[in-house]
Amino acid sequence: MKIHTAANALDLDLQQIDSSSPDSEHSRHKQRRKRGQREADRSHERDAYELRDINSTEDCVDYISPATGVKFCSRSEAICAELLRRYVPHFHLQEGLTFQVPIGRDQRGNVLAVDFLVDGVLFEYHPVRLFKNRRRFGDFLSKQEYRAYADVCHSLSRDQREFFQDSVRARLAKNYFTKRRALLDQHPTYRRMELIVATSPEEFYVLVLKRFGKNVPRTVERFMAIFDELRVSLPE
Repeated sequence: MKIHTAANALDLDLQQIDSSSPDSEHSRHKQRRKRGQREADRSHERDAYELRDINSTEDCVDYISPATGVKFCSRSEAICAELLRRYVPHFHLQEGLTFQVPIGRDQRGNVLAVDFLVDGVLFEYHPVRLFKNRRRFGDFLSKQEYRAYADVCHSLSRDQREFFQDSVRARLAKNYFTKRRALLDQHPTYRRMELIVATSPEEFYVLVLKRFGKNVPRTVERFMAIFDELRVSLPE
């Protein structure tokens, strides 16, 4: 009862959780493969924490690229900028035009911006945050919503917990996209533009670089090696 009460607060259907327990070799293989992907995702969670909740300039964590001197809102954003510059023909960082594109202001007057504009398509890199830090409760709307999520996690087995976290991650990603799309739909210039939100390096590679880039790495594994090399080379 506690699990489903908390899940209702998150607006999630947990009926699939019980049926998701690995009871066959196929299910176990699928779980192992997904577990390996999660390990890779966790290596990028530290950068994810640096990202702002609603892309407000007030919430930016200033990161100045040692190579270009450009100020970014996170190290992950700096990595994306370098990869766009490296692989997308004729892409240049121009603040306000192709980078940190202003789309309005929040209720406190802070500028709201989209990360990048690539060949007429708006792009944001926003890994979903499931864990709280000193500034906020991840991508959850409130402390209560975060506590509901945590209560469910503590009540589940490992395999059930992983399935549940996938469900929550998908819901939070959808909520973020919907929120950003709603803001753009109010803008006279950007309301008709496509919006891409990548929640992981792999999505950035598939949704953005393979679509707009030239001579990109042929495999996602090679791309991830390059992404990680940049992440290690840039100072924290």
